[in-house]
Amino acid sequence: MTLFFKKLLPFGLAIALLAYALKDIAFADIGRQFQQAHYGWIALAGFGTVLSYLVRGKRWQQPLLALGYFPNAFRTTVALLAGVIASLIVPGSGELTRCATLQRTDRVPFSQGVGSVVAERVIDLFMLGLILLLAFGLEVTRMNQYMATLSLRTPQGTGWWLILGGCVILGAMLWLGWRLLRKPGMRKHLFARQTANTVKGLWAGFSAIRRLPNLYLFVLLTVLTQLLSWLSTYWLLLALDSTRSLPPTVALTILAVSSLGGLAVPTQGGIGTYHFLVSRVLVLYGFTPAEGAAIATFLHAVGFGINLLLSSLSFLIIPFLLAENRPQRTGPG
Repeated sequence: MTLFFKKLLPFGLAIALLAYALKDIAFADIGRQFQQAHYGWIALAGFGTVLSYLVRGKRWQQPLLALGYFPNAFRTTVALLAGVIASLIVPGSGELTRCATLQRTDRVPFSQGVGSVVAERVIDLFMLGLILLLAFGLEVTRMNQYMATLSLRTPQGTGWWLILGGCVILGAMLWLGWRLLRKPGMRKHLFARQTANTVKGLWAGFSAIRRLPNLYLFVLLTVLTQLLSWLSTYWLLLALDSTRSLPPTVALTILAVSSLGGLAVPTQGGIGTYHFLVSRVLVLYGFTPAEGAAIATFLHAVGFGINLLLSSLSFLIIPFLLAENRPQRTGPG
């Protein structure tokens, strides 16, 4: 059952959404996008993606410095890329993989690494909220139309009952876990001690966000990450004659919708989810559903290829980092 939910279910969702998004287009239409593309803009988008990962690696370094660990930005970037290829296989596994990689290469405790990543994810969710607000503000009419087309009709009050039920179940699990850990016999159990140490490590990593060595640098790197993601998307739009005349706000809308869709319906590398959501965005800018699906397929294929190439390179670099086997640094690199 666990295997089904972790691998087969996301894969099935990806195939179903992809088939639905591409049901009205021919492979020749997709091939035509690549034949007519301007590859100078694609190369620029690839360069922007590389810079984005370097910035993200540098940003991840900041909470690790606060924890007293000093991997340089290159090594955190390599670990980050290792997580990217893992998430392309199993959605949601990227964060754990990059923390496990950094534990092997730089001896950063896994639990504290995960805690620092959780803190990053909280900041990223906040930034996603700002991007959504900005997209709504700049393209309010089109975004309202887009959300209306995706609305799902459910019985009145169903959503609130689901949320309430989920909160009750989560609260009951936390209460039971707390009661068990309070028992004197359970505190001495190996599993209880390991759980307590893991929770402490997670909290230490998460709380490191409050002890950053340079808060302004962390904020700047966070903004730069989003800016480079937007630029890379816009440069890919400039690579096609059919989308070159679109305003830069289209790239912002695509970034917001695809990021939100990836959280709501996580699939391997955004396959299916990206195609479905982005094709519907492009319809609002005058494209037919078939044209939007063909363009979305081009954008995703190029982005997926760039990410796959960069993340694959990380697995060639990791053995060299392990072979160095040098002791922990005494200062930031």
